[in-house]
Amino acid sequence: MDEILKITDLSFGYDDMKLIDKLNLLLNYNDWYTLIGKNGSGKTTLIKLICGLIDDYEGQIEFNFLKSSEENLYEIRTRMSVLFSNVDDLIVEDNIYDEITFELRNMDYSEDLIEQSIDDINAYTRIKDFINKDIIDLTLEEKYILVLTSALIIKPKILIIDETFSKLDKNLRKKLYHIINLYREDNKLTVLNITHNLEDSLLGNNIILLENGQIKFNESVRRVFNDKLLTEEDADLPFIVELSEYLKLYEVINDNYYSMEELVDAVWK
Repeated sequence: MDEILKITDLSFGYDDMKLIDKLNLLLNYNDWYTLIGKNGSGKTTLIKLICGLIDDYEGQIEFNFLKSSEENLYEIRTRMSVLFSNVDDLIVEDNIYDEITFELRNMDYSEDLIEQSIDDINAYTRIKDFINKDIIDLTLEEKYILVLTSALIIKPKILIIDETFSKLDKNLRKKLYHIINLYREDNKLTVLNITHNLEDSLLGNNIILLENGQIKFNESVRRVFNDKLLTEEDADLPFIVELSEYLKLYEVINDNYYSMEELVDAVWK
């Protein structure tokens, strides 16, 4: 089977308020999912449930066919990395080397295996270019590459990105996503990206819409935009999709395109 995360009839709430209500979700290996939803839809609660930060729920969460439970929590967390929105909260050590090896040491990696892990991840993030700098002296880009390195060095099966890059400029966001995608292609990583920016959804396979604590749909990017499954209230359409719709109206093209290169090629045919 290809599934990495399976959630069945998940419910959670308090004070007679259901934040998550009989939610079902299936994520596959090596796919990139974009999770969207309005504020208050339950996104943060869902992530906390997946990460094991909340345990008094109804239903079942299975990670890599391992049921989420207190006895399995350590094993699950060694296969999962989570990036939350405040990058400074993700840094726990005083220097870069200790920061990127923190989880490896907790997992009892030998010194040789730690050095090999640094070499492996350096091929993607180039962390060695500034590994001897003090954390206080890092540029904004270096700080984000540091937390991304720390997340990927343990070779997780799934990476959850919870609005981590939302306030960054387009070029830096693009660079970080490019690193993640290169790593994903080589290591069969599943990505669950929580964002309000639908431009970022074009990087992935599927878009998941969470509404009132339930999954409204989990569909391919192409189907979401071609079949107009999103309303204006759900999210603003990516520029390239809006442009495609406009050009289709004037019969310049006859399909939606999801990259500028593909759209230009279609226009010039």
